[in-house]
Amino acid sequence: MGDIKRFLKMDLGYPLRNFLVANDMSSISKFMIDCLHAVQKASLDPGHIGIYFGFGVLLYFVFLSSKNPGMVRNSAAFAVFMGTVYGILNEIFQSLLPYRTASVEDAVSNLIGLLLAQIFVILFVLALKSVLNRRKKVEAPAD
Repeated sequence: MGDIKRFLKMDLGYPLRNFLVANDMSSISKFMIDCLHAVQKASLDPGHIGIYFGFGVLLYFVFLSSKNPGMVRNSAAFAVFMGTVYGILNEIFQSLLPYRTASVEDAVSNLIGLLLAQIFVILFVLALKSVLNRRKKVEAPAD
């Protein structure tokens, strides 16, 4: 098994699945595993998915730090939209270059990376809020 596959499966995949199951979120775990199987069957590019995953996380935080309250509330949606627009434009520009080809599979891979990034960020924020709420309850003085 390659280093990247091992990292995704053993170092990231199983711990994430175990965390979701332990916190009564096994339906999310099943959804994510089903998505990964669909990616494999569709012959999508994992490199594009990984790059746009990172891009999606960065876009989320860019929109989250906006001064526009609408962008802050809808950071995930704006990140997916703007990242998808960028990915499609990138594929169009590639079709104009010699020795480069554009493909629908790459654009779909980009979109999947963006969507997975938003799911990850939202789950991370929810988990962080849960930990902080538990900590507040423990530290709250008894009346």
